[in-house]
Amino acid sequence: MEITNSVVVLQPGIYVLRYPKGGLAPLTISRAPGKPENCGRIEALWTPGTQGATLRDGSDCIVMHVQDAPAELLVSAFLPHAGAPAPTLRVDKIGLDEPGAAAAPVVSAPVVKAPAVTAPAPKAQPAGRTIQISEEGLTLIGHIERVGDAVAPEGKYLGDPSTNLRLEGFQVMWPDHPQQVDLAYSVTLEGLGATPTVTTGQFCGSKGEARRITEVTFTLVGENARRFELKGMAHFSGGFSVPVSSGLPLSGPSGLEHLVAVTLTTAIALPQKQNVQNPWEQSSRTKVFKTKATQSQK
Repeated sequence: MEITNSVVVLQPGIYVLRYPKGGLAPLTISRAPGKPENCGRIEALWTPGTQGATLRDGSDCIVMHVQDAPAELLVSAFLPHAGAPAPTLRVDKIGLDEPGAAAAPVVSAPVVKAPAVTAPAPKAQPAGRTIQISEEGLTLIGHIERVGDAVAPEGKYLGDPSTNLRLEGFQVMWPDHPQQVDLAYSVTLEGLGATPTVTTGQFCGSKGEARRITEVTFTLVGENARRFELKGMAHFSGGFSVPVSSGLPLSGPSGLEHLVAVTLTTAIALPQKQNVQNPWEQSSRTKVFKTKATQSQK
């Protein structure tokens, strides 16, 4: 086997990377350690089986969004033997209208079809407006990419699960939390790692730094925490959703997906469990019979 490499530079935009027609050798896509000015942010979606890196035939493709600056990609072809022809990666750029430009004819794309967005994007709070929160239950306050500050009452989403806009940071308000119970939370930020754990009323994450949250953890704490249950859902880029469970780190399947939305509901008191006797414990009514040892015969 022989491996050949080539570098592809993509300008900011949305691209579809596909396997070439008639190609034989598999191709892998990775980030090239290129020039400092070619370090644009990359968000990607891919078909099952590629794991976001490998193209084997015409059924595989990767949708890549390059942002802020150009990005250099390293394309590697795994040839069956020396001298075998290397396939050429097929890169199709999705044409989008510039803001304010005249409407262009609609051209259908057979490979990628974007789903219709039914849920409206959360609205940012106007500048200088006091944020109002409910005196009961959990309220989420956070900062969303290209949207700004937003508020979500109990049971509503902070962020929009139907988009890939980053939920960059948030804080939880719980004015009427029961005695001896509180909510602690922490996140993992791209490039910085895990943040310190904070409790209700404190901000967690970043704001206006274009950093992604790749993992989030919510934990009920306090002497009475075991008597309550926490419910909710965390959504990550690529359409992945994870149910909230107290103390369990939540992330996408690869750990690279970023948080786009979260919802929480007030902790619900669970009925106290009755003391059930362990059948393996010795009962006070159990009688123990002892027998005399018998001498073994030679």
